Amino acid sequence: MRPFAVLEARAGRAVLHELRDGALSGQEYLSASAARAGSDIPPDRILQLNAPPDAEVPTLALPAGHVGAIRQITPLGLLPATMRVLIGGVVRERADWEGIICLPDGEQTLWAHVSAREIVSFQGAASARLAAAFGVPFEGSCDPVAMDDTMSRPERLAVQLNSATLAGNTSAIRGHLIGAELAAMRPYWLGQKVVIVAEASPYAEALSRLGVEVRIARRAETWHTGLLALGRAAGMAG
Repeated sequence: MRPFAVLEARAGRAVLHELRDGALSGQEYLSASAARAGSDIPPDRILQLNAPPDAEVPTLALPAGHVGAIRQITPLGLLPATMRVLIGGVVRERADWEGIICLPDGEQTLWAHVSAREIVSFQGAASARLAAAFGVPFEGSCDPVAMDDTMSRPERLAVQLNSATLAGNTSAIRGHLIGAELAAMRPYWLGQKVVIVAEASPYAEALSRLGVEVRIARRAETWHTGLLALGRAAGMAG
């Protein structure tokens, strides 16, 4: 396999992900032009990540070329190009797989319905951003009683968060936030197979308690697999 690369814009800098004989390496540069100049991979074998939005749902997880975000009108949403790569990594060897891919990512969590390598719909939730506003790390255990309480009565979320904050109960804060999110996302997990792309996630325990079939996909491995899948879609990898 001839080497190829994927160029990702990241917080004012650029990261060049090079794939040589299936092995992945990454190098950070000050700019996209510096990344291209610093690599011996030909420009026509460098795919651009974070291109402008190029599709609306439903659409293939990975296009045959540069990768942009995916727009959704109802409900309003934007699925970043990096998430498309992770979804492509999950479904690379599952041509006929249908299910839900849960993608926790810093400030938000994206839930994507995937069927036959197409992203059918998706929805984002700001639970991690809300946890940060309360000064609580989102990763960690969540109180199952708090989660169940808010799932059954989500209209009490603001009151419950206030009580948990006064008590300094970080586990309860996470439980209430995840309970509210799971109540809103019920169509995305009820009766579905769910893959969570994360090294560790409070969603796995929460969904398992609800009887959902859950599998964890390690993010680093899924990213590598997704980049290979992107190369294959673009005709650059076997």
